[in-house]
Amino acid sequence: MRKIKVIVVGGGFWGKNQLRVFSEMKRVKLAGICDIEKSKAEMLGKKYNIPWFIDLDEALNKLDFDAATICTPTITHAEIAKKILSNGKHVLVEKPMTSTVEEGKELVALAEKNKVFLTVGFIERFNPAIKYLKKLIKAGKLGKIILILAKRVTRWPERIGDVGVTKDSAIHDIDVMRFLLEKEVTSVYAKIGSLKHKFEDYSEIMLSFEESTVGFIDANWLTPRKIRTLVVTGSEATATVNYLTQELTIENSKLTIKPRINWEEPLYLELKNFIESISKGIQPKPTGLDGLKALEICEAILKSGELNQAVKLL
Repeated sequence: MRKIKVIVVGGGFWGKNQLRVFSEMKRVKLAGICDIEKSKAEMLGKKYNIPWFIDLDEALNKLDFDAATICTPTITHAEIAKKILSNGKHVLVEKPMTSTVEEGKELVALAEKNKVFLTVGFIERFNPAIKYLKKLIKAGKLGKIILILAKRVTRWPERIGDVGVTKDSAIHDIDVMRFLLEKEVTSVYAKIGSLKHKFEDYSEIMLSFEESTVGFIDANWLTPRKIRTLVVTGSEATATVNYLTQELTIENSKLTIKPRINWEEPLYLELKNFIESISKGIQPKPTGLDGLKALEICEAILKSGELNQAVKLL
C-alpha cells in the first residue's frame, strides 16, 4: 500500500514529538514541516531531511501531501485548519480543536463540504488502560456506571499560554468520559478561578450525564506533583486507571484484579490510527464532532464558573 504523505504545522513541544513518531512509521512519508520561527523550522527540516517553511501558504502551494497535523497555539487552529481543509487535505488538530464553538462548527462543516477527515488530538482515548477499561464497561463487568472521578493536576506547563486549565487539561477527561459512557452531558456546574495565571488555573467540575451518571473532574496547574487518574464506580465493581503508568485496578466485594497491560506510547497509537483510517478511507475517531462537543462542554463549564450556577446543555 502507498505511503501517506504528512506535513506537521508547528514545531514546538508537541510538533517535535509528532515528527519523531511519524519518522518511525513505515506507512508514512514526512512531506514537510512549517513553523513561523525560521530557526526551529530549519532545524527540524534538516533533522528529518524534509522541506521546511515559515509561511503556511507557501508550504500548501509547494508541497504534495495527503494530511496535516496542527500543533500550534489554540488561537491559530481555526485559521490554519480552514486553509488545509479547503485544500482538500485531511487534518488532525491538537486539542482544543478551536478557541470558540463557532470556529469549531466551521471546521466540521468545511471538512464535510470538502469530503475530507477531521480529527482531534484526544490522546487519552489511545491509552492502553483506557482502551481495556472501555471493553470492560461495554461487557458490563462494572455493572451500571454511577460515578466517574478524574484528577488531572500538575504545575503550569509554560508552553500553554492562550487557554486555561479547562480547555487544556480537563478537556481530556471530558472526552474520555463521553468515550467510555457513550452518553452526552446534560448539564455542568463548576467552580473555577485563577491564583497565578492569566486564565483559570483551577477548575472543579461536576458533569451530569444522560441516565443519571455523574462525573467529577479536578483539574489544576497548582499541584506540585503530576497526577493523572480516573476512577469509575459501577454497581458491580470499581475500576481505577493511572494514565501515567497505564495501570488498571478492578475491585469488587470479593477480590482485586490488576490485569497485565502492555505499555504502549499513546501518541504512536493515536497517529497510527489517523494514518490507518486515511488508508482505509474511514473517518478517524475521535471525530471533529467529538472535538466540538468537548469544546461546547468546556464553554458551559466556564460560563457556570462565571455565573456560579448550573448550565444546561441538553
